[in-house]
Amino acid sequence: MSEPMWPDRRILDLFGIEHPIIQAPMAGAQGSALAIAVSEAGGLGSLPCALLSTMQARNEIQIIRQHTDKPFNVNFFCHQSPPTDAVRAQAVGRDHIAAGEKTPTIAIMSIV
Repeated sequence: MSEPMWPDRRILDLFGIEHPIIQAPMAGAQGSALAIAVSEAGGLGSLPCALLSTMQARNEIQIIRQHTDKPFNVNFFCHQSPPTDAVRAQAVGRDHIAAGEKTPTIAIMSIV
C-alpha cells in the first residue's frame, strides 16, 4: 500500500474537504462560479465579500448553496478604516515639520 499523497489530514478533516487546496478569495476578480468549481473539485472554495454589499453577498452565497453542498469559505476584510484625509494630511505635515522641513503641499485622494 502506498503512502497517501497528503499524509497530514488535519486540514482536510477540519474543513471536510478532499484535497488540501484552499482557493484564494480574490475580491473584484471572481465570484461564486470559481468558489463552486473549487468546492465541487474537493478543495475549499472561497467567496470574496469585501467589495460586495450585504445583498450581493447574500445572493452569491445563495448561488453557491444552490450549486454545491460542499464546504466553502466566505471572506471579509476585518481591519479598521484608515483615518480621514484631513487627519492623514495633518500627520504627514507634522512628520515633515519634526524633520525640520517646510510643510509640504499634500493632495490625498480617499479610496475608502
